[in-house]
Amino acid sequence: MKLLVTGAAGDIAFQLIPSLVRQGHSIRALVRSEKEARSIQNPAIEIVVADITNPQSISGTAADVDAVFHLAAALFVADPEEDLRKINYEGTINVANECIAHGVKRFIFPSFPLVLGPHTAPSQPINPEDAATQPNCFHALYKKLCEQHLLVLAEHGKFSPTILRLGTVYGPDMRLIKALKSFIKQGLYRIPGDGNYVFSPVHVDDVVQGMLLALNSEKAIGQIYNVADDMPVRYKEFVFMLADLLQVPRPQSVPIALYRVLAGFAALWARLTNTAPLINNDMVTFSTSSFAADTTKTKNELGFKPNYPTIAKGLPTCINRHQGLEKRSIAA
Repeated sequence: MKLLVTGAAGDIAFQLIPSLVRQGHSIRALVRSEKEARSIQNPAIEIVVADITNPQSISGTAADVDAVFHLAAALFVADPEEDLRKINYEGTINVANECIAHGVKRFIFPSFPLVLGPHTAPSQPINPEDAATQPNCFHALYKKLCEQHLLVLAEHGKFSPTILRLGTVYGPDMRLIKALKSFIKQGLYRIPGDGNYVFSPVHVDDVVQGMLLALNSEKAIGQIYNVADDMPVRYKEFVFMLADLLQVPRPQSVPIALYRVLAGFAALWARLTNTAPLINNDMVTFSTSSFAADTTKTKNELGFKPNYPTIAKGLPTCINRHQGLEKRSIAA
């Protein structure tokens, strides 16, 4: 198949694209800059530099394409309400419209369980409007609106989306894990609050597995699936295990309010310098909110089986694989 992958220089695409190439698929990779294009060092991959927030910029990118992995999204932004609306929500609509214009129906879209609002009991992959609570941050809100938009297109027969609600993605090459490891080793990291909020982790290798299963299954069309490991954990357990693997002292905690103060300064500095902030208040909210995912449907319908069913199995890969990796490139 000819596949379009947006956000092709991102962490998940970095793992996904080589797997797609190995399966014999032809890849058109959409990136937002020439710098990102240079990170994809594979002559078999067609690279397109375009901006998903500009419909004219992406015009023609879905031509002759059989399916789309829409992975492009922002996280580190100075103004979450405005920037995430423009990039994550309106950008998704622009890519969907481009697909419709070229008759491309298969559309695989990563979301996450917090679209249902904060919750501690493992949730089934229900529609957002059926949730008992509502999203508490802009990141989750715009993902929810994207889900609703794609499902409406499906109801009208214009689209065949598959929505994959990913747990918190971790892995050896993930930028957030690299940053967390660096701060922990230097003794600079502090856990926001008591660290007792619950989340469902998922190793990036299992994210790729879920995406490949969704692409290759007719059952996945028009469906929502959770993709996560088998055991939700408290955030402090995740951080403590990572510190233990690094053989350094476990981080202490600080009040969430302090994180919010730092996030405010980071966002202000980002606006003044036109750079991406390391943190913002929206990130503080969703990273300290509980959510847990039930993957029964994903296992039963797609045959999903995590290679790393717990962080005890998955976190060691973040220590033992690719140590000292400074530069990344996508190759077959």
